[in-house]
Amino acid sequence: MEWSLKANDYHPRYVNESDSQTFGIALIGCGGIAVNRHLPMYKQAGYRVVACCDIREEAARGAADKFDIPFWTTNVDDIVERDDVHIIDLALHPQHRMEVLERIARKPRAVLSQKPLHFDLQEAKRMATFAEASGIVMGVNQQARWAPAHRAIRVLLDRGAVGAVYSMHNVKRTFQDQPNTWMTAMEHFNIVDNGIHYMDLCRYFAASPAAGRKEWTRVHCTTAYMPGQNAVSPMVYSLNVEFGDKGGREPLMASLQFNNIVRAPKALNYEWRIDGTEGSLWANHNTLWLARADERNTFHEQPIEGNWMPDAFQGPMGDMMNALAQGRPPAVTPQDNLITVAMTNAAVLSSMEGRVVERAEVLP
Repeated sequence: MEWSLKANDYHPRYVNESDSQTFGIALIGCGGIAVNRHLPMYKQAGYRVVACCDIREEAARGAADKFDIPFWTTNVDDIVERDDVHIIDLALHPQHRMEVLERIARKPRAVLSQKPLHFDLQEAKRMATFAEASGIVMGVNQQARWAPAHRAIRVLLDRGAVGAVYSMHNVKRTFQDQPNTWMTAMEHFNIVDNGIHYMDLCRYFAASPAAGRKEWTRVHCTTAYMPGQNAVSPMVYSLNVEFGDKGGREPLMASLQFNNIVRAPKALNYEWRIDGTEGSLWANHNTLWLARADERNTFHEQPIEGNWMPDAFQGPMGDMMNALAQGRPPAVTPQDNLITVAMTNAAVLSSMEGRVVERAEVLP
Protein backbone atom coordinates (compact mmCIF):
# COMPACT_ATOMS: atom_id res chain seq x y z
CA MET A 1 0.00 0.00 0.00
CA GLU A 2 1.14 3.55 -0.70
CA TRP A 3 1.69 5.40 2.59
CA SER A 4 2.66 8.81 1.23
CA LEU A 5 0.16 11.64 1.67
CA LYS A 6 -0.82 14.61 -0.44
CA ALA A 7 -1.67 17.95 1.18
CA ASN A 8 -5.35 17.57 0.33
CA ASP A 9 -5.41 14.35 2.37
CA TYR A 10 -4.89 16.26 5.59
CA HIS A 11 -4.78 20.03 5.23
CA PRO A 12 -7.70 21.85 6.91
CA ARG A 13 -8.28 24.13 3.92
CA TYR A 14 -9.62 21.14 2.01
CA VAL A 15 -12.15 20.18 4.68
CA ASN A 16 -14.87 22.50 3.40
CA GLU A 17 -16.91 20.70 0.73
CA SER A 18 -19.90 23.06 0.73
CA ASP A 19 -20.25 26.49 -0.87
CA SER A 20 -18.76 28.70 1.83
CA GLN A 21 -20.42 31.79 0.35
CA THR A 22 -23.79 30.36 1.39
CA PHE A 23 -23.00 30.96 5.04
CA GLY A 24 -22.56 34.35 6.67
CA ILE A 25 -20.27 34.31 9.70
CA ALA A 26 -20.43 36.72 12.63
CA LEU A 27 -17.54 36.99 15.08
CA ILE A 28 -18.39 37.79 18.70
CA GLY A 29 -15.19 38.70 20.52
CA CYS A 30 -12.47 40.55 18.62
CA GLY A 31 -9.48 39.73 20.82
CA GLY A 32 -5.95 38.81 19.77
CA ILE A 33 -6.60 35.17 18.81
CA ALA A 34 -9.71 36.07 16.81
CA VAL A 35 -7.99 38.88 14.91
CA ASN A 36 -4.63 37.15 14.42
CA ARG A 37 -5.85 33.58 13.86
CA HIS A 38 -9.55 33.27 12.99
CA LEU A 39 -10.07 36.19 10.62
CA PRO A 40 -6.87 35.79 8.54
CA MET A 41 -7.60 32.11 8.01
CA TYR A 42 -11.25 32.71 7.17
CA LYS A 43 -10.18 35.30 4.60
CA GLN A 44 -7.60 32.93 3.10
CA ALA A 45 -10.21 30.15 2.85
CA GLY A 46 -12.76 32.47 1.24
CA TYR A 47 -15.25 32.30 4.12
CA ARG A 48 -17.77 35.17 4.22
CA VAL A 49 -17.58 37.19 7.46
CA VAL A 50 -20.53 39.58 7.52
CA ALA A 51 -20.36 41.08 11.02
CA CYS A 52 -18.22 41.36 14.15
CA CYS A 53 -18.92 42.39 17.72
CA ASP A 54 -16.92 43.36 20.80
CA ILE A 55 -17.82 45.38 23.88
CA ARG A 56 -14.75 47.50 23.07
CA GLU A 57 -15.68 49.77 20.18
CA GLU A 58 -12.08 50.14 19.05
CA ALA A 59 -11.66 46.35 18.84
CA ALA A 60 -14.85 45.82 16.81
CA ARG A 61 -14.17 48.72 14.47
CA GLY A 62 -10.50 47.73 14.09
CA ALA A 63 -11.36 44.16 13.09
CA ALA A 64 -13.97 45.36 10.62
CA ASP A 65 -11.60 47.84 9.01
CA LYS A 66 -8.69 45.39 8.79
CA PHE A 67 -10.71 42.55 7.23
CA ASP A 68 -13.34 44.50 5.26
CA ILE A 69 -16.21 43.27 7.43
CA PRO A 70 -19.32 45.25 6.39
CA PHE A 71 -20.93 45.55 9.84
CA TRP A 72 -19.56 45.97 13.36
CA THR A 73 -21.25 46.61 16.70
CA THR A 74 -20.75 46.56 20.45
CA ASN A 75 -24.17 44.96 21.05
CA VAL A 76 -24.68 41.20 20.72
CA ASP A 77 -28.39 41.73 20.03
CA ASP A 78 -27.48 43.53 16.80
CA ILE A 79 -25.73 40.35 15.63
CA VAL A 80 -28.62 38.10 16.66
CA GLU A 81 -31.14 40.17 14.71
CA ARG A 82 -29.24 39.99 11.41
CA ASP A 83 -30.72 37.61 8.85
CA ASP A 84 -27.42 37.31 6.97
CA VAL A 85 -25.73 35.66 10.00
CA HIS A 86 -25.86 31.86 9.78
CA ILE A 87 -22.91 30.92 12.02
CA ILE A 88 -21.67 32.74 15.12
CA ASP A 89 -18.00 32.32 16.00
CA LEU A 90 -18.15 32.63 19.80
CA ALA A 91 -14.63 33.83 20.58
CA LEU A 92 -15.19 34.89 24.20
CA HIS A 93 -13.65 33.64 27.43
CA PRO A 94 -15.71 30.76 28.89
CA GLN A 95 -17.16 32.78 31.77
CA HIS A 96 -18.98 35.07 29.31
CA ARG A 97 -20.37 32.49 26.89
CA MET A 98 -23.52 31.41 28.72
CA GLU A 99 -24.91 34.94 28.84
CA VAL A 100 -24.35 35.36 25.10
CA LEU A 101 -25.85 31.92 24.35
CA GLU A 102 -29.02 33.00 26.14
CA ARG A 103 -29.25 36.01 23.86
CA ILE A 104 -28.57 33.94 20.74
CA ALA A 105 -31.36 31.57 21.81
CA ARG A 106 -33.92 34.31 21.10
CA LYS A 107 -33.23 33.73 17.41
CA PRO A 108 -31.19 30.50 17.23
CA ARG A 109 -28.50 29.90 14.66
CA ALA A 110 -25.36 27.75 14.59
CA VAL A 111 -22.59 28.55 17.08
CA LEU A 112 -18.92 27.55 16.92
CA SER A 113 -17.60 27.99 20.46
CA GLN A 114 -13.93 28.24 21.23
CA LYS A 115 -12.43 25.41 23.27
CA PRO A 116 -13.35 24.25 25.78
CA LEU A 117 -17.03 24.89 26.41
CA HIS A 118 -15.97 25.82 29.93
CA PHE A 119 -13.08 24.97 32.23
CA ASP A 120 -15.55 23.81 34.88
CA LEU A 121 -17.32 20.59 33.93
CA GLN A 122 -20.65 21.53 35.52
CA GLU A 123 -20.73 24.85 33.66
CA ALA A 124 -19.82 23.05 30.43
CA LYS A 125 -22.74 20.66 31.01
CA ARG A 126 -25.05 23.63 31.56
CA MET A 127 -24.01 25.19 28.26
CA ALA A 128 -24.39 21.91 26.36
CA THR A 129 -27.83 21.27 27.82
CA PHE A 130 -29.00 24.82 27.15
CA ALA A 131 -27.81 24.81 23.52
CA GLU A 132 -29.59 21.54 22.79
CA ALA A 133 -32.82 22.65 24.49
CA SER A 134 -32.74 25.98 22.64
CA GLY A 135 -32.30 24.47 19.18
CA ILE A 136 -28.79 25.89 18.75
CA VAL A 137 -26.56 23.74 16.53
CA MET A 138 -23.27 23.99 18.39
CA GLY A 139 -19.74 22.90 17.66
CA VAL A 140 -16.58 23.30 19.74
CA ASN A 141 -13.37 24.55 18.16
CA GLN A 142 -10.83 22.01 19.44
CA GLN A 143 -8.70 23.23 16.58
CA ALA A 144 -5.71 20.97 17.32
CA ARG A 145 -7.65 18.15 15.66
CA TRP A 146 -7.40 20.09 12.39
CA ALA A 147 -3.70 20.95 12.64
CA PRO A 148 -2.07 19.51 9.50
CA ALA A 149 0.34 17.18 11.34
CA HIS A 150 -2.38 15.82 13.62
CA ARG A 151 -4.76 15.22 10.72
CA ALA A 152 -1.96 13.47 8.83
CA ILE A 153 -1.41 11.16 11.80
CA ARG A 154 -5.11 10.33 11.97
CA VAL A 155 -5.30 9.69 8.21
CA LEU A 156 -2.47 7.17 8.37
CA LEU A 157 -3.93 5.51 11.47
CA ASP A 158 -7.29 5.16 9.71
CA ARG A 159 -5.54 3.64 6.68
CA GLY A 160 -3.99 0.97 8.88
CA ALA A 161 -0.42 2.18 8.50
CA VAL A 162 0.66 0.86 11.93
CA GLY A 163 -1.95 -1.86 12.39
CA ALA A 164 -3.81 -2.05 15.69
CA VAL A 165 -2.70 0.83 17.94
CA TYR A 166 -1.68 -0.06 21.49
CA SER A 167 0.46 2.87 22.68
CA MET A 168 0.39 6.66 22.28
CA HIS A 169 3.02 9.01 23.67
CA ASN A 170 3.21 12.81 23.54
CA VAL A 171 6.02 15.12 24.60
CA LYS A 172 5.48 18.88 24.67
CA ARG A 173 8.29 21.17 25.85
CA THR A 174 7.76 24.92 25.72
CA PHE A 175 7.68 28.06 27.93
CA GLN A 176 4.66 30.12 29.01
CA ASP A 177 5.75 31.41 32.40
CA GLN A 178 5.91 35.04 31.29
CA PRO A 179 5.15 37.40 34.22
CA ASN A 180 1.97 39.47 34.41
CA THR A 181 -0.02 37.44 31.90
CA TRP A 182 -3.48 35.89 32.21
CA MET A 183 -1.88 32.48 31.72
CA THR A 184 0.25 32.68 34.84
CA ALA A 185 -2.66 34.06 36.89
CA MET A 186 -5.04 31.25 35.92
CA GLU A 187 -5.47 28.24 38.24
CA HIS A 188 -4.45 24.96 36.59
CA PHE A 189 -3.79 26.72 33.27
CA ASN A 190 -1.29 24.08 32.15
CA ILE A 191 -3.95 21.36 32.35
CA VAL A 192 -7.35 22.92 31.65
CA ASP A 193 -6.37 25.48 28.99
CA ASN A 194 -3.16 24.64 27.11
CA GLY A 195 -2.97 21.00 28.12
CA ILE A 196 -6.52 20.29 26.97
CA HIS A 197 -5.24 20.23 23.38
CA TYR A 198 -3.10 17.13 23.97
CA MET A 199 -5.74 15.35 26.05
CA ASP A 200 -8.28 15.97 23.30
CA LEU A 201 -5.80 14.74 20.67
CA CYS A 202 -5.31 11.59 22.74
CA ARG A 203 -9.07 10.99 22.40
CA TYR A 204 -9.01 11.94 18.69
CA PHE A 205 -6.37 9.34 17.89
CA ALA A 206 -8.01 6.72 20.13
CA ALA A 207 -11.25 7.23 18.16
CA SER A 208 -9.56 5.82 15.05
CA PRO A 209 -10.75 2.35 13.98
CA ALA A 210 -7.09 1.32 14.30
CA ALA A 211 -7.30 2.06 18.03
CA GLY A 212 -10.67 0.38 18.41
CA ARG A 213 -12.60 3.67 18.75
CA LYS A 214 -11.91 3.50 22.48
CA GLU A 215 -12.67 6.08 25.16
CA TRP A 216 -10.59 6.89 28.24
CA THR A 217 -11.67 5.33 31.51
CA ARG A 218 -9.17 6.60 34.11
CA VAL A 219 -6.21 8.95 34.48
CA HIS A 220 -3.29 9.43 36.83
CA CYS A 221 -1.70 12.88 36.75
CA THR A 222 1.34 14.22 38.59
CA THR A 223 2.48 17.83 38.46
CA ALA A 224 5.60 19.82 39.37
CA TYR A 225 5.98 23.39 40.58
CA MET A 226 9.30 25.18 40.00
CA PRO A 227 10.43 27.47 42.86
CA GLY A 228 10.33 31.07 41.71
CA GLN A 229 7.95 30.50 38.82
CA ASN A 230 5.42 33.20 37.96
CA ALA A 231 2.45 30.88 37.40
CA VAL A 232 0.15 30.25 40.36
CA SER A 233 -0.16 26.55 39.45
CA PRO A 234 2.34 23.88 38.35
CA MET A 235 3.65 24.22 34.81
CA VAL A 236 4.68 20.57 34.39
CA TYR A 237 2.38 17.56 34.18
CA SER A 238 2.78 13.87 33.47
CA LEU A 239 -0.46 12.11 32.58
CA ASN A 240 -1.09 8.40 32.16
CA VAL A 241 -4.35 7.55 30.42
CA GLU A 242 -6.02 4.14 30.54
CA PHE A 243 -8.67 2.76 28.22
CA GLY A 244 -10.94 -0.13 29.22
CA ASP A 245 -11.03 -2.17 32.39
CA LYS A 246 -8.55 -2.05 35.24
CA GLY A 247 -5.51 -4.25 35.33
CA GLY A 248 -3.59 -3.18 32.25
CA ARG A 249 -5.12 -5.87 30.02
CA GLU A 250 -6.67 -3.44 27.53
CA PRO A 251 -4.48 -3.10 24.41
CA LEU A 252 -4.31 0.68 24.48
CA MET A 253 -2.68 3.24 26.75
CA ALA A 254 -1.38 6.79 26.46
CA SER A 255 1.30 8.84 28.18
CA LEU A 256 1.31 12.64 27.91
CA GLN A 257 4.29 14.69 29.15
CA PHE A 258 4.04 18.49 29.17
CA ASN A 259 6.83 20.73 30.49
CA ASN A 260 5.72 24.34 30.01
CA ILE A 261 8.62 26.02 31.78
CA VAL A 262 11.65 24.96 29.70
CA ARG A 263 14.01 27.92 29.95
CA ALA A 264 16.49 27.01 27.19
CA PRO A 265 14.99 27.84 23.76
CA LYS A 266 17.07 25.14 22.06
CA ALA A 267 15.50 22.51 24.33
CA LEU A 268 11.92 23.11 23.18
CA ASN A 269 10.29 20.15 21.48
CA TYR A 270 6.99 18.64 20.32
CA GLU A 271 6.40 15.05 19.26
CA TRP A 272 3.81 12.30 19.04
CA ARG A 273 4.82 8.62 18.90
CA ILE A 274 2.19 5.99 18.16
CA ASP A 275 2.92 2.27 18.12
CA GLY A 276 0.84 -0.47 16.52
CA THR A 277 1.04 -4.17 15.79
CA GLU A 278 2.42 -3.54 12.29
CA GLY A 279 4.61 -0.51 12.80
CA SER A 280 5.16 2.88 14.41
CA LEU A 281 4.82 6.50 13.40
CA TRP A 282 6.15 9.65 14.97
CA ALA A 283 5.68 13.30 14.06
CA ASN A 284 6.30 16.89 14.98
CA HIS A 285 4.58 19.87 13.38
CA ASN A 286 6.76 19.75 10.25
CA THR A 287 7.45 16.10 9.45
CA LEU A 288 5.89 12.67 9.93
CA TRP A 289 7.85 9.43 9.87
CA LEU A 290 6.48 5.91 9.45
CA ALA A 291 8.36 2.66 10.08
CA ARG A 292 6.70 -0.62 9.13
CA ALA A 293 7.50 -4.03 10.59
CA ASP A 294 7.46 -5.54 7.08
CA GLU A 295 10.01 -3.00 5.82
CA ARG A 296 12.87 -3.62 8.19
CA ASN A 297 15.55 -1.58 6.43
CA THR A 298 13.65 1.58 5.52
CA PHE A 299 11.15 4.16 6.76
CA HIS A 300 8.87 6.74 5.15
CA GLU A 301 9.43 10.47 5.71
CA GLN A 302 6.51 12.80 5.02
CA PRO A 303 6.94 16.61 5.01
CA ILE A 304 3.84 18.37 6.38
CA GLU A 305 2.39 21.37 4.56
CA GLY A 306 1.09 24.11 6.83
CA ASN A 307 1.14 24.71 10.57
CA TRP A 308 -1.17 24.42 13.57
CA MET A 309 -1.11 28.17 14.04
CA PRO A 310 -2.91 29.61 12.17
CA ASP A 311 -3.97 27.03 9.53
CA ALA A 312 -6.00 24.80 11.87
CA PHE A 313 -8.62 27.52 12.40
CA GLN A 314 -9.98 26.90 8.89
CA GLY A 315 -11.01 23.32 9.66
CA PRO A 316 -13.61 23.73 12.42
CA MET A 317 -15.47 26.49 10.57
CA GLY A 318 -15.38 24.53 7.31
CA ASP A 319 -16.68 21.50 9.18
CA MET A 320 -19.52 23.57 10.65
CA MET A 321 -20.54 24.68 7.14
CA ASN A 322 -20.46 21.07 5.94
CA ALA A 323 -22.50 19.97 8.95
CA LEU A 324 -25.21 22.54 8.22
CA ALA A 325 -25.24 21.73 4.50
CA GLN A 326 -25.40 17.98 5.10
CA GLY A 327 -27.78 18.06 8.08
CA ARG A 328 -25.34 16.31 10.42
CA PRO A 329 -23.79 17.29 13.78
CA PRO A 330 -20.44 19.11 13.80
CA ALA A 331 -17.34 16.94 14.27
CA VAL A 332 -16.90 18.15 17.88
CA THR A 333 -20.28 18.45 19.57
CA PRO A 334 -20.79 19.85 23.08
CA GLN A 335 -21.41 16.27 24.28
CA ASP A 336 -18.09 15.17 22.81
CA ASN A 337 -16.30 18.12 24.36
CA LEU A 338 -17.72 17.26 27.79
CA ILE A 339 -15.63 14.07 27.73
CA THR A 340 -12.47 16.10 27.08
CA VAL A 341 -13.37 18.64 29.78
CA ALA A 342 -14.00 15.71 32.13
CA MET A 343 -10.48 14.45 31.38
CA THR A 344 -8.93 17.80 32.34
CA ASN A 345 -11.04 17.99 35.50
CA ALA A 346 -10.05 14.42 36.40
CA ALA A 347 -6.38 15.29 35.79
CA VAL A 348 -6.59 18.26 38.16
CA LEU A 349 -8.29 16.11 40.81
CA SER A 350 -5.72 13.35 40.36
CA SER A 351 -2.77 15.72 40.73
CA MET A 352 -4.24 17.40 43.82
CA GLU A 353 -5.24 14.18 45.60
CA GLY A 354 -2.41 11.96 44.36
CA ARG A 355 -4.56 9.14 43.03
CA VAL A 356 -6.09 7.56 39.96
CA VAL A 357 -9.41 9.14 38.97
CA GLU A 358 -12.09 7.25 37.08
CA ARG A 359 -14.05 8.96 34.33
CA ALA A 360 -17.25 7.82 36.03
CA GLU A 361 -16.32 9.91 39.09
CA VAL A 362 -16.45 13.17 37.16
CA LEU A 363 -18.80 12.26 34.30
CA PRO A 364 -21.27 9.58 35.35
